[in-house]
This record gives sequence, C-alpha cells and structure tokens, in this order.
Amino acid sequence: MLIKLSAEKVEKVEKKAMGAAKQNDSGRLWCRKVRGNYQYFINDKYVSKQKEWNRLKEQAKTEYRNKLHPLLEKEVKSLKCILEREKRISDLFTTLCEGKRILFEPDIVPISEIIRRFECEEYEGLPFAADDNTEYYTNKGERVRSKSEKIIADEMNRHGIPYKYEKPLLLYADGVHKEFHPDFTAMNVFTGELKYVEHLGMMDNPLYLKKTLGKLDIYEKNNLLIGRDVILLHESSYRPLNTRVIGDYINEFLM
Repeated sequence: MLIKLSAEKVEKVEKKAMGAAKQNDSGRLWCRKVRGNYQYFINDKYVSKQKEWNRLKEQAKTEYRNKLHPLLEKEVKSLKCILEREKRISDLFTTLCEGKRILFEPDIVPISEIIRRFECEEYEGLPFAADDNTEYYTNKGERVRSKSEKIIADEMNRHGIPYKYEKPLLLYADGVHKEFHPDFTAMNVFTGELKYVEHLGMMDNPLYLKKTLGKLDIYEKNNLLIGRDVILLHESSYRPLNTRVIGDYINEFLM
C-alpha cells in the first residue's frame, strides 16, 4: 500500500514537473549574496526582486522542475514495476483452482479474497423498533435509519467500497467486552483495513451528544483512533450533513 501511495504521489508531482518542463525557459537564473542580501540575474541582466518577484519565483521553479522531471520519470517506472511484481505475488493464490484453494490458507492473501470474505460474512444487526415507520432503503436494498445514512451508504456503494451496516464489534468497556454496532464497517479496497464510519445525526441534542462522546471515548480506549480508524460524519437540526465531504473521506481512507 505504501508503495502504491508513493507511486501515485510521485506520478502526480512528475506530471507537474512535466508541465513546467514544457514551458519556455526565459533564460538562466543565477544569484549572488551581497552584504547579507541576494541579488538576482537572468541571462546576466539584473532583476529586481521587489519589482519582479513573481517572475523570479516562476523562473526558479521552472529550472527546478526541468531537472526534477527526468528523475521522477525514472522513479515512477521503477515503482510501477514493483507494484506489478507485488500484484503477481498477491494474485498467485487466485490462479489455483477452487479445489486447491480450500485446502490451505495462503501466506499472502490477495485483496480480492479479503474483500470476498468480508462481503460474505453474515451477522445480526440491530433490530428496528416495532413502531418505527421510517422507510429508508439503500440502493442495495438495505434498510437504514435515516436519509443521511442512505446517502452515506449509496455513496460508498457508488465508489465500490465494501461495507456492512451496523455490524457487531466487540470492544472492551467497563472491564468487560461489550458488543457495539458502528453505523458502517467499511473496508479499504487497497489494503483490506477496516474503518468504522459513524453518522452523528443529532449533535445539538445534549443527551445524544453525551452518549456519543462516551462511545468515542470507548473507541479510543480500544486503540481505534478518531480520524485514523473511525470516520465521523455529523449534522444537527440546523446544520445538515455535508454530502460533498463524504466523497473526500472515501478517497482519503477507503481507496
């Protein structure tokens, strides 16, 4: 995963550098230090940093990126080769026939197999109250408790994120293991890591807020840290859920 992130980051910077490399170089920039201050010259002609600071900045950046581009181009190729080798190793198990796969656990489980197992898990979620007349269903046909939860679920589904609604999670609290039900248990499609998505829907309700803070405290005491393992989406009666940020969280933590 780290290599994949590195490859994506390097490739992004490499594209910027390539764009700068295509720009016309307006000349060679050089500088010298005189009495503690730098003087700048382009093609041996003095350029005032007070009057033409932006020109100097762009020229220095262009020269830097002109040198950076070929180095990053090689780095991207190297990282992609490593990723391809890793993929061949990871996917080796899936090339075996099913009859052989069921006989043993591979040393390296491919992410596709991790996702398949997660999606096949069966569990008992929280029941709906008999007098609960709400009818919110996701695009996958799951019943959820609010319109906002439907939006969150559908957005994860649209991005191809495997998730479970109100899947039981055992956490240590008050000296014993207790069963909790995060709103969503979602899996990162590249690493197989689980993230817990909580929709905090009544943040202006004092009793709800007190209960929520207690739950977040339990997460942290079980080394499930907010912003790393637990994703929080929130709203109140006067500030609705920011639906645009859902995709940002998905891209940051689940893809």
